[in-house]
Amino acid sequence: MSVAQPLATAARPPERRGACPTLATPMETGDGLLARLRPVAPGYAPKAWLRLATLSQTHGNGLLDVTARGNLQIRGLTRNSAGQLAQDLADAGLHSHAGLAIETPPLAGLDSSEIADGRPLAEALRAAVMAEGEALRLAPKLAVVVDGGGLLNLSGQVADIRLDAVRRDGAVLWRIGLAGDALSAHALAEVPQSEAVAAVLQLLSALTALGPAARGRDLDPAALARSATLPPPQAIPSPAPVGVLTAGGLAVQGVRLPFGRIAAEALVTWLDGLERLGASEVRLAPGHALLVLGIAPERANEAAALAQAAGLIVDPADPRNHIVACPGQRGCGSGLIDPRALTDLLVTTAPALLDGSLTLHLSGCGKGCAHPAAASLGLTGTPGGIALVVGGRAGDAPVAVLAPADLGPALSRLNTRLRAGSDSAATQITQLGPDGLRALIKDET
Repeated sequence: MSVAQPLATAARPPERRGACPTLATPMETGDGLLARLRPVAPGYAPKAWLRLATLSQTHGNGLLDVTARGNLQIRGLTRNSAGQLAQDLADAGLHSHAGLAIETPPLAGLDSSEIADGRPLAEALRAAVMAEGEALRLAPKLAVVVDGGGLLNLSGQVADIRLDAVRRDGAVLWRIGLAGDALSAHALAEVPQSEAVAAVLQLLSALTALGPAARGRDLDPAALARSATLPPPQAIPSPAPVGVLTAGGLAVQGVRLPFGRIAAEALVTWLDGLERLGASEVRLAPGHALLVLGIAPERANEAAALAQAAGLIVDPADPRNHIVACPGQRGCGSGLIDPRALTDLLVTTAPALLDGSLTLHLSGCGKGCAHPAAASLGLTGTPGGIALVVGGRAGDAPVAVLAPADLGPALSRLNTRLRAGSDSAATQITQLGPDGLRALIKDET
């Protein structure tokens, strides 16, 4: 097959929805309907995951996704089967949150290195929002992060409203921020937990006043700030959720799903093996990952081999850890390119890009679902070709747009340039700058 064919762009704009898909309102994709679950439980025992896998085969096409924010998606549903799936999940006790998305770190309450366990605050906020009922009319994609810190913290997660635990003079306060990650959010105040829910409800009321599509970026931070001077933000980067991780004395094994997806058959085989090894729980995690708890240290290598046999990423040094990709044309009605084919092209044509110094985002369209935040380097499918985006989101203005047939030679030129240098790929791309990169990619040097 030629390089151009699997990367060919379809001449249609991406379909944008104003809401995220749920069990009640699944979304039409290229392989049927898709439902997204935000489990109430922080994790499930392997037997519960086996039930999930079976239900995905019974009611869908047996493909499951873990999203960039650590939610679960079941694919290939129909209008009739989606309703039955919801009922069967409820009967199995596998309940999912509805309404405002309120996110906490995947190891909250277990990681002794965290500043605070954010779950009680998150639950109090969730209850308060439910009590407000119709008084709050919020954008369907609005997200709140309650980050108590720890190894796998959410400092890099972009949210409309953030509550980040901080220590001040021996006390724990919650730093409230708008529209960003822990470093970029506009800080409004630092309050004790007893005042945090009321402070967030005030922001949600302000968003309601702006209209049902308002997001955190639409609020005026200067008008809402409670303090003119706050300490600068501090964020400890979270490592990739891959390999054996030690979080405050707790050992977990992290695996990442290539392209954020796993087939039910592979999941079942993996889970059967995990049960035999003594795994107690599997948790969803941001970054298209799953965390396994309960594996004894002496059996970690066996667990890693099981995961690898299931097609999961188990090595922090695996170059695929630095590629974030969506299903594209293979499983989404908005996909204009096939990111899997593009991944193969990158591995063979431009391995110098995969040195771990940057994140590559391969997006089937400008929505950028697999990686909503900015990426070091992105390739996005557009009706006009494949767009190269530097330091931005998938839909941001590109440095260049290439015909699919021209992408391979362009990546080869870039690879040659990077291999000739002594610095990392990220450093060299920064040194080239937009104009130099455009000239190199377009062969105008």
